[in-house]
Amino acid sequence: MAVLYLQGVLGYSSLATGLGIVPMGLAIVVTANLAGRLIGRWGLRRTAALGLLVQGAGILLFLRAGASGDYATVLLPALIVHGVGNGLSFPSLNIAAVGSLPDDRQGLASGLVTSAVQVGAGIGVAVLAAVMAIPASPLDGYRAAFLSAGAFSLLGAFIAYLGLRVRAEPAAPEPTRTAPTSTRA
Repeated sequence: MAVLYLQGVLGYSSLATGLGIVPMGLAIVVTANLAGRLIGRWGLRRTAALGLLVQGAGILLFLRAGASGDYATVLLPALIVHGVGNGLSFPSLNIAAVGSLPDDRQGLASGLVTSAVQVGAGIGVAVLAAVMAIPASPLDGYRAAFLSAGAFSLLGAFIAYLGLRVRAEPAAPEPTRTAPTSTRA
């Protein structure tokens, strides 16, 4: 939606739009590299939920954008916050999807997750484009789409927090006890 907003409302060229969203990509890369530490400390459920909350916050920050949104003060913060959320949530959800599978099944599962993300993104854009068409003005349409996308991210955070189970570690086996032996001389 951000790309459509930059081109459709603000009139950015394709090149300017691509350069404009680079900070979001950088935020994703940096945060995804830090996500492993957070997953180790907080677990998958909390990290995924936090990532989706932050992603939703980034999307909702786009609601501040108007017909002449200032890039540095309005769009850039929204793009970076959104990217940080993606960088936290994507690795967490991918690990949750494949982590408990045997090694020989993880590649297939990862491919299925990637395919599901692509199909979901296509459906999401179609749904949000339909939402954009409802209001009378294009700007109100973008706001409705950003609000809807933000709501879906917040719903995703709720589902991730409740739905990702914390896998219990197997209990350590009890040490075997042997009967005391008598050492009579």
